[in-house]
Amino acid sequence: MSYFIFKGISSENFTNLIVESLPPIVKPPMRYELIEVDGSDKTKVNVLGYKAYEKSISLGFRDGNIYDVIEWLNGSGKLILSNEPDKYYEAFVISQVDYESVLRFRKANVTFLVQPYKYAVNEEETEVRTLINQGNIESLPLMTIFGSGAVGVYINGNKQCDIIIDGYVTLDSEEQEAYKDNLNNRRNRVMTGNFPVLQPGENILSFTGNVTNVKTLVRSRWL
Repeated sequence: MSYFIFKGISSENFTNLIVESLPPIVKPPMRYELIEVDGSDKTKVNVLGYKAYEKSISLGFRDGNIYDVIEWLNGSGKLILSNEPDKYYEAFVISQVDYESVLRFRKANVTFLVQPYKYAVNEEETEVRTLINQGNIESLPLMTIFGSGAVGVYINGNKQCDIIIDGYVTLDSEEQEAYKDNLNNRRNRVMTGNFPVLQPGENILSFTGNVTNVKTLVRSRWL
């Protein structure tokens, strides 16, 4: 039977709730702009990346209390669908369960706005320097480097950045922030270059300078 998990709570927890259908697995839509070229019949397509899109789940209801379901299906959180149980979406409920529809027809839809990438459910932080991006697109890792002084960060022999470390520093490639302890203690001013990016498959992490340890959350992701 189909199910989904939202904000850490499974639809299977609600005995009066039936998941009648899940949305299909599709790639996110592209963002692009069209540029008319003067003196030419051609139109240039400038690809801007991917954008958030909607996923709708059809629900059925048996007799019983529906208020717990309505209260659960609102706001934002991680969304896991049973047709892709090893991945999650960052999702926001944009169309809540319609109370009147449930009362009249015992059916309703809930619609989520999901961010374009999906992530590995059980991925954990690792201290190894051979990093595996399980996804099919580059990932933006969360990396904490322990050491001191000037340090160069390399992936597969290619320099990513230089940074001055005092004990440790965290590089958050997704947020484009370098900090110690928290975002209120930023270190971007002592960093030059780009935040690390991991290609699909194997990525070898190396350093110059005094580095004693590194902890990385790869953040494998898929389209």
